[in-house]
Amino acid sequence: MVTNLKNNFLKIEPSDWRWSATIVGLMKYFKNYNLESDVTVEDDFIEFDSKLLNDEKYLKFAEKHFKENMHHKKVEELISIEKPSEEVIKEVNEKLSKNASSNTVMLKTFKGIKYDGTNSQKIQKIIDENRLNLIEQTFRGGRALYFNFCNENNLLKDSGKSCRIRGYSLDMGKKGKSVSYMGDQKTFVYEDSKLFDFIPFAFSLTRETFFVNNNFTIKQLLESNRNDIFEKENNIKSDLFFKVKESSRYINYDAEIIRKDRENEYFETLYLRKNSIKRFEKIDKITLDAITKSFKLEKYRGNILNEVVNKDGYLNIQNIVVNCIVNNLRLDDLIDVLLREENKSYIISHLININIGGSMNLETKKTEQKKAIASAIGIRQKFLREGKQNKLRAYEQRFISAITLKDYDRVKELLLHISATTQQALPFINILFEDFEENKDIAYTFINALGEKKIDKNKGGNE
Repeated sequence: MVTNLKNNFLKIEPSDWRWSATIVGLMKYFKNYNLESDVTVEDDFIEFDSKLLNDEKYLKFAEKHFKENMHHKKVEELISIEKPSEEVIKEVNEKLSKNASSNTVMLKTFKGIKYDGTNSQKIQKIIDENRLNLIEQTFRGGRALYFNFCNENNLLKDSGKSCRIRGYSLDMGKKGKSVSYMGDQKTFVYEDSKLFDFIPFAFSLTRETFFVNNNFTIKQLLESNRNDIFEKENNIKSDLFFKVKESSRYINYDAEIIRKDRENEYFETLYLRKNSIKRFEKIDKITLDAITKSFKLEKYRGNILNEVVNKDGYLNIQNIVVNCIVNNLRLDDLIDVLLREENKSYIISHLININIGGSMNLETKKTEQKKAIASAIGIRQKFLREGKQNKLRAYEQRFISAITLKDYDRVKELLLHISATTQQALPFINILFEDFEENKDIAYTFINALGEKKIDKNKGGNE
């Protein structure tokens, strides 16, 4: 909420996610203009002179913050090339005559002007003379810009008749009576502020934008939404993974994540428990790289994963991982599917590690996991030395069949049988007999390490 103090000073408290995002957006604005020292930042509010804000500075900050979406900024970059190629000239003219957003500001501003590779100064002069209008109209109508977060008709305007934020904004002329008590629009309760125009700067610069409402203190709120964490585009669908992983070190309790997809007219709220946040945090870079790749399924076409398998059979591993962690679920269904496929042991090993990362007795499981890997490698090498590759493959398939059908007694029988056949002890087996479901990842580890290793096409090398 905002409180008007004496001498035009404003006090803003993070009373809900809207005001939290407003604070983050404002602080990024102040930092851009080196005005942070003029702002009082306490644990539960910020205070500053309203004279620090003005529309021109706001628009120039928007130009810098969202420069990748500003058509005129791209034109400036291209016309600065000393000897532009035909491709560059063509791209500039496309920017001058077309506009991907709903407004047509570039077309109107550069009407009748064409870039030929020699008139860059003329075009630059037009940009300089019309910069604020170019910024405002592009920002207002850009589907990834202000339009994504707020009603475009409210940009830089004082409080309106309803909240300007998407999902909160109403056409009061058409719907005012229906949302008011007894049809009296005077009874309609809402909260709007020109300060909400700073909300777009608080979200990540990705297609699915996120804001971490970690507002226990203002310091934690700002750290959780730092520019160097969020201002990078990942060419994958589930950017939430990266946002939470990178900001997890600043989150000490359950967190509220606000998500906005430009395809939707509303914001979504996700609540992450602390254990989910810790699971994100424990995923290392190697595992991160592994799960960001899509894998083609050659055999499986079941119902469990239909929503994340496209028509060509490619499976988005990262989407599944994110959904499971957010909902505090294990990755067993995904592991079961990949066990049936060939050459997926590399990614399976990382999925098992993610499962184990959510365990209370993490160190114990890691120790037992090492024992399982060593045992599987020893058994596999024994079979291969004796030329019994087919027998090894048969055991592997029996294990896969039993564990994916959740026939855990059969898995234990097979462990005893393979141990007796190879005369090799399985030091991890006791933990499975004590509580198989609790220690299922140890069985997964053994089965995954037992199989014959081949070239994994998705990994691009030997496992």
